[in-house]
Amino acid sequence: MKSFVRLFLGVSVLMLAVSCGGGDEAAGDKAYNMSKRATGDARRTQLKTAYINYGRAIKANPDKVSKKLRDRFLEMAIVRVQMVLDEGNASMGAIPLLMDEIEAQLTPAVKNEVAPELRNRYAAFVAQLGDSSAAKNRFIDALAFYDRAIEKAADASPFREKRASVVRNVAQENFEIGQMEFEMATKTRERDVEGLIRAEYYAHVALYFDSTFAPAKELLAKCRRENVGSYTAYPMVITDYTDTVMFRRINRLDILLAVPAILTRGGSTTAEIHMHNNSFNALRMRAEDFALVDVNGAEHKAAPARMDPEFLDQEREAKFTLRFPTPRAPIRKIIYRNGPHYTEKFFM
Repeated sequence: MKSFVRLFLGVSVLMLAVSCGGGDEAAGDKAYNMSKRATGDARRTQLKTAYINYGRAIKANPDKVSKKLRDRFLEMAIVRVQMVLDEGNASMGAIPLLMDEIEAQLTPAVKNEVAPELRNRYAAFVAQLGDSSAAKNRFIDALAFYDRAIEKAADASPFREKRASVVRNVAQENFEIGQMEFEMATKTRERDVEGLIRAEYYAHVALYFDSTFAPAKELLAKCRRENVGSYTAYPMVITDYTDTVMFRRINRLDILLAVPAILTRGGSTTAEIHMHNNSFNALRMRAEDFALVDVNGAEHKAAPARMDPEFLDQEREAKFTLRFPTPRAPIRKIIYRNGPHYTEKFFM
């Protein structure tokens, strides 16, 4: 008898859960159908009601979501997130929450079961966020949104082209700024150090977006040759950037090197090295932590030498003269590697 009662109660609970899930979907269908005939605030209310009830139905039985339920929930969620964007802006807090709910129903395992039109509508929405980021010159964020749109779309071709267009335009624009800075800096009677460093930065940005951009490669090489004897201190000359992520990716070294003089005699190369420590630690200086790197990637470590100062404190500069074995191939850069600390200075 007790076993029968337990079985009856278990079946009753199961039936109640199923009926609740079914009731939520039915309530969602009712609101969905009414939204097709409503306008204005009444339509908004029905859309919201449909979205809420479809969401409840999915949560009640997440492992058995029908195609119809998934598609209708996605349709309502996409409408809702688009309304938030249209009536607010891309930084509205509700947007990422709604996107998480949408993408939970667009996983790789099931996204191909979703109606292509819905996938493309969502991808278009995500691309809008990319456009908003691009308009604010936050291009790293913009590309991340375009990549997301490409992943979710049924037809990704328009979003691939949009992404490629942004990459081309950003690379070209930064190259042109860098080229202008270089030309202005080299036309002055006195060498414009700050202008040359700005030119190097913009060449880096252009190549970050398009690593195959030949004119930007040529500009970067010219800038590096001009800037061998100067610290590449981008924060001192680039003050109007808006894309902080982009700036951090270019300005990634917290120890600066300059090589005002380098002389090769036979099998020995002597370099005057200036070093500025912007890291969070004092550095113990050892000659063997410096090396010349040739164009083939071979490293040629400095000969043992007494380092003065032996410790380089944070936000301090030091000047050293070190001797290296002369590489057979042209020198590409000089590097400093000390545990987690690394920096480099390019010659070309």
